[in-house]
Formats: sequence, structure tokens, C-alpha cells
Amino acid sequence: MADGVLLEVLHDIPNVEAQIVDYNEKVPFLKQLELSHNSDIFIGMHGSGLTHMLFLPDWGSVFEIYNCEDPNCYKDLARLRGVKYWTWTKMDKLQEEYEGKHPTDRTPHKKFTNYSFDKDEFRRIVLQMVEYVRRHPEYVKQQRILRRRAAGMEL
Repeated sequence: MADGVLLEVLHDIPNVEAQIVDYNEKVPFLKQLELSHNSDIFIGMHGSGLTHMLFLPDWGSVFEIYNCEDPNCYKDLARLRGVKYWTWTKMDKLQEEYEGKHPTDRTPHKKFTNYSFDKDEFRRIVLQMVEYVRRHPEYVKQQRILRRRAAGMEL
């Protein structure tokens, strides 16, 4: 699914800021850490980029859009890090755009397939994540601190 569709859905959610980040060799590693740590919600397809969840704040949550039939890989990493994990559960609302092939042996492989999905279902899951983050005790505490600082109050 095109990144623009994701952003369209995310920008339609009140009080949510969204950006697409490609953690590639052009982004210095410290910048990658900063971007990850300053994200409350981390969304991505199954792949090594999801390891950046290790640097999310304690209230962070991660959405592996599709686990590519490897259900525990990033779920376990999220559990070990202590962040909330979501993945696609309504498989009837996820469609293969074309069958991907493994780059070495050229056999069909879920991890190399592009997918499209139902925008309303994506939005529903993201709204659950937003609610989770906004109710997380550490997030609430941090927001209180930020408001007091902005008001010039002592902590």
C-alpha cells in the first residue's frame, strides 16, 4: 500500500502527528535513535526496521502491519522491551498485491510480497493504539511534567 494512503488515514486522526521515516544508511544512527525515542507509536511491515522499537519510550506501542506468517518474531521483541504490540488480525481485510519471491531461490515468500489493506481497519487499530498511549501512566506523568514546564512551574 502506498505510504500516502497511510499518511492520509493518520492525518485524519485528531491530535496525531505522523511522518514516514526510512531508516537507511543516509540517516545517521543517532538520528534514528532520536526519531524512534520521540515516537509514541511505531508502525511498519515485518522487517528489521521494527527493531527500532527497542528505543521507543516506555509507553510506546508498535504495529506490525502484517507479520508475514512469522507471528512471534517482533511480538516477542516488543514483550522483551515492554512495549505494547499490535498486528493485523482480520485477514479478510488484508490482500496480497502480488506474490513476492525470495531473492535467492525465487520461490514464493510472504516476506517479499506487497500487501494492501482496509483503511478503516487500519484506522480502528491506530485509534486503539492512540488510546493506549494516552492512558499509559508514564505518558500521563510525562505530559504533566511538560505542561508544568511550559507554565513555568516548579517540578
